[in-house]
Amino acid sequence: MVQVKIPNLPGAFLVKRVFVCLLCLLIFLQLTMAPEYSFGQPPGGRGGPPGRGENRPPEVDSERDFNLLKMKTVLELDRDQIESVVARYKKLRSDQFIVVQEVNRGGFGNDSGPPSPEMRAKQETKLKEKVDPLNALFVADIRAVLNESQRAKFAEVVDELELYPVRGAAQAEALNTPFQLKNSVKFEEVDGLRVVTANGIPDYIPGVFPGRGNPAAITEQRYVFRMPLKPTLSATATPHRRLLAGIALNGVVFDPGTAEMWRNDPRSGWRQEAISPLTISGAKMGLDASNAHVQPSGAYHYHALPTGLVKRLAKEKGLKVGDAMIQIGWSPDGFPIYDYHCYSKADDATSPIKEMHSSYRLRQGNRPDENATPPGPGGAFDGTYTQDFEYVAGSGDLDECNGRYGVTPEFPQGTYYYVVTGEFPYISRMFRGTPNTSFAKNDQPPGGGRPGGAQGGGQPGGPQGGRPGPGGPQGGRPGPGGPPGGRPGPGAGRPGGPPNPNGRPTP
Repeated sequence: MVQVKIPNLPGAFLVKRVFVCLLCLLIFLQLTMAPEYSFGQPPGGRGGPPGRGENRPPEVDSERDFNLLKMKTVLELDRDQIESVVARYKKLRSDQFIVVQEVNRGGFGNDSGPPSPEMRAKQETKLKEKVDPLNALFVADIRAVLNESQRAKFAEVVDELELYPVRGAAQAEALNTPFQLKNSVKFEEVDGLRVVTANGIPDYIPGVFPGRGNPAAITEQRYVFRMPLKPTLSATATPHRRLLAGIALNGVVFDPGTAEMWRNDPRSGWRQEAISPLTISGAKMGLDASNAHVQPSGAYHYHALPTGLVKRLAKEKGLKVGDAMIQIGWSPDGFPIYDYHCYSKADDATSPIKEMHSSYRLRQGNRPDENATPPGPGGAFDGTYTQDFEYVAGSGDLDECNGRYGVTPEFPQGTYYYVVTGEFPYISRMFRGTPNTSFAKNDQPPGGGRPGGAQGGGQPGGPQGGRPGPGGPQGGRPGPGGPPGGRPGPGAGRPGGPPNPNGRPTP
């Protein structure tokens, strides 16, 4: 620090007092004009610990803003309506900014290390309580300027709007940058295997990333996955462990796990769910309207039903969502994955379509608390953590793998298939068959280090130069048959898989 020496002249005492006061005033002004602390938003909006946000409301680009473009396009607004909608939207962003500043001043109340998922959720809850009424008022104001036809269209897209408060320059930039990446996916049948080559880009406009609770931007991946064309059922279910849950028909991966642990400690055994009371509605670890977000590697991936994909597939088939069974992907063991609308009778394709429900239920009672051995997060089993649930056979429509055996439009003779449900586990957490190891995950984000924050359970595909992973077992043995009461598996064995290009990089 530079020291200023005041000469010992007549009246120097008064001069010194005035100088000190002016210096204090300058320091105060600098602190109050500094950018506010923006919880959960890294410097510049990309990786790293929480940083500082802007000290002024985010600017709205009325020609490029994600929400304004969607409303203009879908609602076909006239000039007067556009002016009204833009004015209301700018007011919403200004009001949200004031609320964020107020909540930020409260901080995390944590001076040692980065905030835990629980701390972040508590802070997000405070913000939600103040922002939700603002968003509801905005939606009501927009409806007021629309005609009856436009209101019907608005009801279909309102859930796709990204109305979370903008925090950080990167989020503001992403909101004002139209999505330009193009989908690329190819399915082939080679030597008894179904081979998928994809870039992981969805075939619809995803949510805005970087976004709330998710600081990563979507980037193209280089996926090459393999699975058997004639899968076989195993005698027992196999946990996913270090494998992805599957690949959607648009080339986006299913990856339901998260990296969020109680106290940020992987050894605790308490893993947070991406969709839970703790992550609160509207935040949900930064999931977009299709229940997806982005890994540190830039990999866009699903944690639950890929709504955007389901809508597109239904539209292609000339159907309404819920009117028919819709296949949405493939599991690493070769069995198909469907939306949760299935035949009410598994073996009857003429039976009515009904919504499938899982057989997982919340446990009764409370979790162990901090004083228990081993310690736990305490509180009631409410769905915050994966361990809050247990499988209760027969309590729903599906088995422990969130699937069942039956006929489908693509398999009229019958097959085992997985279902992505509207409740836990959403996407299956176990395999009924033998998965191909090309679906192995690589948890090292670019540059090394552990995945950060709310991102899911790791980077699905290895970067260039990755060391090939092991191939599948050679010469699969015959499947032992289905689960109790089920039919035998549709195939004689699982061929071995070729080397895995999605493996870990060479050290």
